[in-house]
Amino acid sequence: MPAAPPPVVVPDLVDRLRDDLTAAGYDVDGVTARLGDLAAVALARDQPVPARRVLRGADDPVATFVRLFTLGDAVPAAAAARALPRLGLDGADALGLVDRVGDDVRALVDLQPHAVVDDLGEASWWVCSDLGELAHGGAPLPTDHVLGVGAASMTLVEAVVPGLTGMRCLDVGAGSGVQSLHLARTGTEVVATDLSERACAFARFTTALNGLTVDVRPGSLLDPVAGERFDRVVANLPFVITPRRDDVPTYTYRDAGLPGDDVVRRMLTEVGGHLATGGLAQFLGTWEDRSDQSWRDRLATWVEAARAALAARPDGTDDVLDVWVVQRELADPATYAEAWIADGGRPDRATADAWYEAWLSDLAARGVEAVGFGIVTVRRRPADSATPPLTRFDDEHAGIPGAWRDVLAAGLSGHDALGALDAHRDPARLLGARLRVAEGVVERREHDPGSPDPRRLLLVDTRRRGLTVEASTALAAVVGACDGDLPLGVVVEAVATLLGEEPSRLVERLLPALTGLVADGLLAPVSRP
Repeated sequence: MPAAPPPVVVPDLVDRLRDDLTAAGYDVDGVTARLGDLAAVALARDQPVPARRVLRGADDPVATFVRLFTLGDAVPAAAAARALPRLGLDGADALGLVDRVGDDVRALVDLQPHAVVDDLGEASWWVCSDLGELAHGGAPLPTDHVLGVGAASMTLVEAVVPGLTGMRCLDVGAGSGVQSLHLARTGTEVVATDLSERACAFARFTTALNGLTVDVRPGSLLDPVAGERFDRVVANLPFVITPRRDDVPTYTYRDAGLPGDDVVRRMLTEVGGHLATGGLAQFLGTWEDRSDQSWRDRLATWVEAARAALAARPDGTDDVLDVWVVQRELADPATYAEAWIADGGRPDRATADAWYEAWLSDLAARGVEAVGFGIVTVRRRPADSATPPLTRFDDEHAGIPGAWRDVLAAGLSGHDALGALDAHRDPARLLGARLRVAEGVVERREHDPGSPDPRRLLLVDTRRRGLTVEASTALAAVVGACDGDLPLGVVVEAVATLLGEEPSRLVERLLPALTGLVADGLLAPVSRP
């Protein structure tokens, strides 16, 4: 079934809709309270039965909005009119939100509350997108489908390093406008791009409904902002590797129309030229791990190309690019194919098998042994002889929840701190610094039953991803004494005396680990007046 036309922005009507949604209490807390925890959690798993049981026969505004915009159910026109007293059904129809059939009303779009609580405080919005799989009853989605808030959206939200206010921001692959909402919290100007004209329409509606002014431009990736630079760039790229065959659908929300992992290569190599000095870009992506080239080697060639491209620009010769890639998942070809065949509605068995064959053949043709997924962070900064460009590839397969923004922020700060101490060139310079253990870093000890001495000492960063560093007795003692009062060299000497070791030998043994703790942000230099 073809999708309905996207909503249109009529300012006066959008204002009335916002007033109705606000007056009804149609926000995340209001929906959860109305459904109850069991039904709300089930609905988040795309299981509608508990919600339908709770809302059966109900016609209060929140119930009406959930039934209409989330479940895709027909609701009595009278109930819809009561839920939208300011907008009215004629206004909802004019905006392209509903379709009236006899005495009932059906939604043409998905309209969901979205909220976040983080270091910036609380924020609440509404996101308008195409009706989801629940409303489609499991049928395949149209290929021009525009997603709402999904798992990838929130993965990126959780990874974006906090920044200063007053920034010029860019949302690449904007979709329904989720990242633009978050960028607007710190950006005085937000530009959004998407290859899909339909997605641009939804992004305009979402941002207008939330009272925001966002410059939404159609076009591929960075093409619509040629010659422009930004302080912050985020991109929820259409990164799915899809076989280039006519019988395999290419959904615009997940496929850029490029072969293999070329969309990530293109984004990485081009984004540096669109960053202001001091600017930061972060985006999600997938990449191929091939029999003749590991994923690390593959991305390393892209990093070299990105730096060469920046150096060739008239405005880029004095700047460098820091690049940090965190691979969060690694899937074999079969697992990867199965995941994306099931995405967007389940096809019949014969069709699914044909797509499966196409995926495996496509990946095998390039020698792909696995497909990685993760977060790419790119920073542009002035060249500094004491601080070499950061090139870092981390492999984190564990299901580590959230707070990646803190991990990445701490790592970037740690790299800069080592540069400020000139410790990249000469690690021994770290010995003159006063260091303090970062908040949330704890020591844990593992004992064999009945043994008074620990079998293992662990330094654990409990604030973020649970980063764990196995430590010797000497390293744990040094870290434990880092309170910012004494230079690190003095602390190491004191520990060496306590342990009966030669200080110079202990320094030689511990310095690499201590440098790594600063690089990861578990230890931080303290400025002294």
